[in-house]
Amino acid sequence: MGGGVMLDWLEYFHLNASKRREIPWEKGVQVTPAMRAVLVRSMQRFQLGESGDGFFLRRNASGEAVEYRHALDLFIKEEQEHACLMGRVLDLMRAPRLRWHWTDWCFERFRRLLGLKLEVLVLLVAEMIAKRYFRALRDGVDDTVVREVAAQICHDEEGHLAFQTDYLRHAYERWPFWARVLVCGAWRLMFRAACLLVWLDHGKLLRECGVRAEGFWWDCGLIFDKVAAGAFGGAAYPSLAGLRMPEFRWRSPVVE
Repeated sequence: MGGGVMLDWLEYFHLNASKRREIPWEKGVQVTPAMRAVLVRSMQRFQLGESGDGFFLRRNASGEAVEYRHALDLFIKEEQEHACLMGRVLDLMRAPRLRWHWTDWCFERFRRLLGLKLEVLVLLVAEMIAKRYFRALRDGVDDTVVREVAAQICHDEEGHLAFQTDYLRHAYERWPFWARVLVCGAWRLMFRAACLLVWLDHGKLLRECGVRAEGFWWDCGLIFDKVAAGAFGGAAYPSLAGLRMPEFRWRSPVVE
């Protein structure tokens, strides 16, 4: 990727780190017993998935431009912050944090077998689903702390999707059209399988938040289509230029 593009992403991550939501932790988490049961079970698993150290991702990126590697460090730092935020929510509900779960173990082992491009594709599967998941928590959980945490993570996920899509756009831009179509088709199958698994694992919470199975399925599909268009079709969205964060007063790059 070009250094100028990566310098823009470095600026984005530094600005985003300085403009975080004020979360009223002193209020505690006040949810119904029914919501608490499904929220704890679901958030424990998402919290575990966000708590990695990024070692293998950094290792696979060791041959990339230094600007990308610096931006990647900031990306990983935000992911780890998400784990801390969810961990504090679990602490307020007096729920333990998981140390192991089979879905996280399989996901991590699969990613470690791949090079950077394929690892980013697998990573983006989780990021795209997380975008819809945390939007459901933001809109459907009647608790200020949970909603603010989910809103912060939702906001960050927009930047994460755009950042890694910019990387993939450059990584695949010299591939022939037919090869990009094949990769994208296989990626879609992987994504849809993950959607089914997430619904089976977290569907009870999503239903409590007012999300039906068909709504989750189609919403995730719309997210995938936008990201895939950016990664393989050269579309402008999602990208740094298309990222809008008016609540944080983020300015878009000037198009000359």
